[in-house]
Order: sequence, then structure tokens, then C-alpha cells
Amino acid sequence: MEFGKLQSLVELDLTFCSQLGCLPDSIVNLSQLKTFRLWGCDKLENLPMEFGKFRSLVELDLSSCSQLECLPDSIVNLSQLKTFLLHNCNKLKNLPMEFEKFQSLVELDLSDCSQLGCLPDSIVNLSQLKTFLLWHCNKLENLPMEFGKFPSLVELDLSSCYQLGCLPDSIVNLSQLKTFLLRHCNKLENLPMEFGKFQSLVELDLSYCYQLGCLPDSIVNLSQLKTFLLRHCNKLENLPIEFGKFQSLVELDLSDCFQLGCLPDSIVHLSHLKTFRLSQCHKLKNLPVKFGKLQSLVELDLSYCYQLGCLPDSIVHLSHLKTFQLWQCHQLKNLPVEFGKLQSLVELDLSYCYQLGCLPDSIVHLSHLKTFRLSQCHHLKNLPVEFGKLQSLVELDLSYCYELGCLPDSIVNLSHLKTFR
Repeated sequence: MEFGKLQSLVELDLTFCSQLGCLPDSIVNLSQLKTFRLWGCDKLENLPMEFGKFRSLVELDLSSCSQLECLPDSIVNLSQLKTFLLHNCNKLKNLPMEFEKFQSLVELDLSDCSQLGCLPDSIVNLSQLKTFLLWHCNKLENLPMEFGKFPSLVELDLSSCYQLGCLPDSIVNLSQLKTFLLRHCNKLENLPMEFGKFQSLVELDLSYCYQLGCLPDSIVNLSQLKTFLLRHCNKLENLPIEFGKFQSLVELDLSDCFQLGCLPDSIVHLSHLKTFRLSQCHKLKNLPVKFGKLQSLVELDLSYCYQLGCLPDSIVHLSHLKTFQLWQCHQLKNLPVEFGKLQSLVELDLSYCYQLGCLPDSIVHLSHLKTFRLSQCHHLKNLPVEFGKLQSLVELDLSYCYELGCLPDSIVNLSHLKTFR
């Protein structure tokens, strides 16, 4: 078939042509073609040798071409190509050596290329590349030494690169990088010493980096960082002393950092922090005395902090706090006397706080509280007499509070209560 005679063709979509085993050689004569989609052509084993003749091609999608083992060398002559998608090309083992010839490339997706063992050194010369996705490249053990040469890179995703043991020092020279995802890099033990040079970084995800034992001190110089995720960094024992220098930080997740024993006092200077998750920090015994200085905090999760025995009195100054999770804090015996000052609180969960014996009288001043859970508070013997003042309460859970002998008469004044357990 002389398919290449369709000289005016600009867009060709062969998505999910699952029986398509090959392309006619003449197809490369489609001189006006700008968009070519072959996504899900899972019987396609190779491309025409002269594939690089598509001189007008801007977007090429070969995602989920699961039988495609290699790319023709001529493909690097696609000088106008901006978007190149190779997601889930399971049999693709390597890329052409002269990959740097893709001088117009802006987005490159190699995610889920599970057989890709290395990248050609020349790839660092893609001067226009902004988005580079490499997540779930199971066999990728290292990156080119000069990886930091990408002058335009904004987003880099290395999540689930299970064999990646280290990052090249040059990576810190990615001056435009805003999003850096390293989630589930199971063998990553440390970060480059000068990691703080990522001056444009806004989001950093190191969650599930099980071998990461510490953070470099320079990391606190990431002045633009807004989201920092460290969930399930099992070996992380402490944070840099000057952690409070993250002045732009809005979200911090330290959940499941089982070895984290304390927080640096400077953390209270995170003036823009809105979401702080510390769930399952089993060794965390206390919070900084001036914790209440986190004036922008809206969500605080301390659930499963088994060793947490008390809360600092200053915590009542978190005037914007709306959600407070304290369930499964087995050692927590009481709450600060002025707890009722948390005037913005909407949800409070104290379930499974086995040692909690009573609630402070001031708690009835939580005028915006809608959800209050006290399930399995085995030692709770009574509720404040004026409990009925919680006029916004919609859900109240007192189930399995074995020592609770009676309810205060005022509880009947909870006019908005819909669920009572």
C-alpha cells in the first residue's frame, strides 16, 4: 500500500490497533505529518528504518508498544519533535547513541520501560527538554555523570527506579527544576551534599526511600520548596538542625518515619506550613515547646505516635487548625487546659487514646467542631458538664469508652448532631 501518498496528512492516530504488526515503508513520505499516535499497538515490533524522514513531526506516541525492542537510528533526525512518549515499552532496552539530536524535544516519557538499563550520555544535551519521566524503569542503575547539563528541565520523575543507588553530583545544577520525584527509590542511600543548590525546586518527594538515613544540611537552602514528602523513610533518624529555614514550605509529610525520635526546635519557624503529617512516628516522644508558632497550620496528623505522652501548652495557639488527628496515641494522658482556644477546629480524633482520663472543660468552646471521635478511650470517665455547648457538632463517637458512666444532661442541646455512637 502506498500509504505515503497522503501528502496533506497532518494527524495520524492508530491508537489501539492491536493487530498492527508493522508499518509500510512508504509511511515516512508523509512530509506534513505533525502528530503520530501508535499507543497500544502491542504487536508492533519495529519501525521503518527511515523513520527519521518525518521532518514535520511534532508529537510521537509509542506508549504501550509492548513488543517494540529498539528504535531505528534515523529517528534522531526528527528535528521538530517536541513530545516523545515511550511509556510502557516493556522490551525497549536502549536508546540511539545520538539521542541529543532531538534538539526541539520538550517532553520525554520513558516511564515503565522496565528493560531500559541505561541512558546514552548524549541525552544531557537536550537543551529544550522540560519534562523527563523515568518512573518505574526497574533496571536503571545510574544516570549519566553530566546529568545536570539539562538547562531547561522543570520536571524530573525517577519514582520506582528500584535499582538507582545514587544521584550524580552534577544533578544539583538543574537550575530550573521545580518538581523532583524520587518516590520508591528503594536503594537510594543519600543525596548529593550540595542538594540545596536546586534554587527553583517547589516539590520534592522522597517517600519510600527506605535506605535514606539522613538529609544533607544544605537541603534547608531550598528557599522555594513548598511540598516536601518523606513518608516511609524508615531509616531517617533526624532532620537538619536548621530545618526551619524552609520558609516557603506548605506541606510536610514525615509519616511512617519509624526511627525519627525528635523534631528540631527550628521547625516552629515554618511560617507558611499548612499541612504537617507525623503519623506512625513511633519513637516521637514530644513536640517542640514553641510548636504553637506554626500559625498557618490547618491540618496536623499525630496518629499512631505511640510514645507521645503530652502536647505542649503552646499548641492551643494554632489558630487556623481545622483537622487534628491524635488517634492511637496510646501514652497521651491529657490535653492542655486551654485546648478550647483552637477556635477553627472542625475535626478532632482522639480514638484509641487508651490513657486519656478526662477532657479539659475548655474543650466545649470549640465552636466550629463538627466531628469528634473518642472511640476506645478506655479510661475516659466523664465528659465536661457543659458539653452541649459544642453547637456545631454533627458526629460524636464515644463507642467502647468502657469507664464512661454517664452523659451530661447538656448533651441534649447538640442540635446539629446527626451521628451518635
